[in-house]
Amino acid sequence: DENKETILSVKNFWVDMPGEMVKGLNLNIKKGEILGLGGMAGQGKIGIANGIMGLYDASGKVEFKGQDIKLNNPNNPLEKGIFFVSEDRKGVGLLLESSIEENIAYPAMQIQKKFFKKRFGGLFNLADEEAMKENAQDYIKKLEIRCMSEKQKVQELSGGNQQKVCLAKAFTMDPEVLFVSEPTLKEYNSTKGTTIIITSSEIEELRSVCDRIAIINEGRVAGILPPTTDILEFGKMMVGVSEEGNNE
Repeated sequence: DENKETILSVKNFWVDMPGEMVKGLNLNIKKGEILGLGGMAGQGKIGIANGIMGLYDASGKVEFKGQDIKLNNPNNPLEKGIFFVSEDRKGVGLLLESSIEENIAYPAMQIQKKFFKKRFGGLFNLADEEAMKENAQDYIKKLEIRCMSEKQKVQELSGGNQQKVCLAKAFTMDPEVLFVSEPTLKEYNSTKGTTIIITSSEIEELRSVCDRIAIINEGRVAGILPPTTDILEFGKMMVGVSEEGNNE
């Protein structure tokens, strides 16, 4: 839909990430859409979120709702309402020794000052344990996190359930734009209108949930296709032989 406003605009974007270099990439992400980033391994699709979120050295211009995002500054995108759920659970900073409820609340407490109660006329902020607990229980149910209770330590969970804790952390922040590496978020997008960017090498998965799919090849956008496009066209674009797709 050409009439949708652009929420995130990426211009001449370079990211220096080992094995995932992004080289002069241009991409406009529309408000409320689910955009897929597909492509072969090592072509740069994973570097895009990592660069925008300040986890690897980046240069170029990234605008969120018309305002520049400060590159190489991990707090800036978070403060603006952009969140990233990485496949790399250690890299995204799960507090393995801490409980599920603490992990889920942590970024929202740090960045948005959620889950605090004012005490003594606002002189002191105390953690609102009850609100943290309710929030955790809510997401344990919604995301079907297998655990004994919200008090269980994250290191005792399976990898898949740790990933769900990462998702719960993201949803608790109520982000406007969410970068994820799994196509399981259709319902969240429709209820919240969150703009979601899914990075995956599984084109069939992307076709099942995305509104548009951008194929990344050699660090750039090779083209953007609707999910209804023949799978062969995606294949050609991934190896760099297709002429089609509008690169915007």
